[in-house]
Amino acid sequence: MAATPLSYYPPEDQLAARIKSFESKASITTEHGDLKDFARLPLSLESPLAWSRQDMEKDMDKCILNLSDTDITALEHAAKEFEDRSTNLSNISTENFALPQNLSSALRGVSDQCYHGRGFTVVHGLDPAKYSPELNVILYAGITTHVAPQHGLLDKHRKKVLCHVVNAAGEASPTEAAQKSPGFTDGPLAFHTDNCEILALYALDVATTGGQTFVSSSYQLFNELAKTRPEVLHTLSDYWVLDSFKDYSQFPPVTRPMLHVSDSGNVMFTYSRFPMAGFNGKQRNPSLTPVNEAQIAAMDAVQYVMAKNAVPLPWRKGDIAFINDMAIMHARSSFTESGQGIQRHLLKFYLRDPAKKWPIPESAQKQWNKIYGPNTPEGGREEVWCIKYEAGQENDWESNG
Repeated sequence: MAATPLSYYPPEDQLAARIKSFESKASITTEHGDLKDFARLPLSLESPLAWSRQDMEKDMDKCILNLSDTDITALEHAAKEFEDRSTNLSNISTENFALPQNLSSALRGVSDQCYHGRGFTVVHGLDPAKYSPELNVILYAGITTHVAPQHGLLDKHRKKVLCHVVNAAGEASPTEAAQKSPGFTDGPLAFHTDNCEILALYALDVATTGGQTFVSSSYQLFNELAKTRPEVLHTLSDYWVLDSFKDYSQFPPVTRPMLHVSDSGNVMFTYSRFPMAGFNGKQRNPSLTPVNEAQIAAMDAVQYVMAKNAVPLPWRKGDIAFINDMAIMHARSSFTESGQGIQRHLLKFYLRDPAKKWPIPESAQKQWNKIYGPNTPEGGREEVWCIKYEAGQENDWESNG
């Protein structure tokens, strides 16, 4: 069992001590024997997806798509026509949410940027206050169908495709608030992935102060660790026992790597501290395999390197962020809200572009099938769209911090 204290968001003194060891290249015990498996890891990842903070500060303008007044008028027209036809949202497509060719091509470019460019794009220009909850969802779904048309299942029951990210803890009793996952509080989020292909976030509203989303390159993390601490990559690519914090008879712990490497050298991350460290009232089950020192060192190294290279997403109310969740991690600062009730409110999709999808390493394939595969006995898909937030919805979601 690890002697180092473990928490979801590592205290600065703990992280500083770990990083001092990290930067001095002192030995970190792997607890996995020899490092013969290093041979299966690429020496480096040569890709535009690997970037430092300095790189990204120069390229940020490439990752912003500004909608013109003409674009917004076209989107509103398409959304209203779709609404008038009463078409099921699961059937939305580029055919029944038709856009001018130049706008559709620009949105296809967002997919290119996510998969093969810097890994993310922010679409500026919508004003969600102008629209009903239904029309906001139609606009969001219509835009995303031109970027990455396949929706993933977000909840533990594998039915829901739209998640409301809100500070649910702020509206709950202290006992209930302690059981909320990190993403549904007003606290900071450590760097993590949502374990999907393309993560989309539509800001219906933002916090009064704070709540800034940060992105950082997992490929850059890989390259820096490959040069200086390859044993950390080895630890991340080993199998971890991840707590579900749910009824084990229905949702048992998951055993998988945080870093996936295919036989062809394809690399992707599915990473979070939450299943290992717990959060508030959700504490790791002591019957599970104890978290070891190598795992804590690896998680702290990830948090440090990702924070060092992070850039704030240049977004505001009404913006939609598209993030390659396989190669980019995200985090969030703590925030405050004004007045009564929910304020900061994001709509979340898990998306996939079948025309550009990556080869998925075998160790991640089960997760991908769970999200993007069929969910009926007949091999089809039945989807539930939660148009409005209702208290308690957050208890169903699978990954939240």
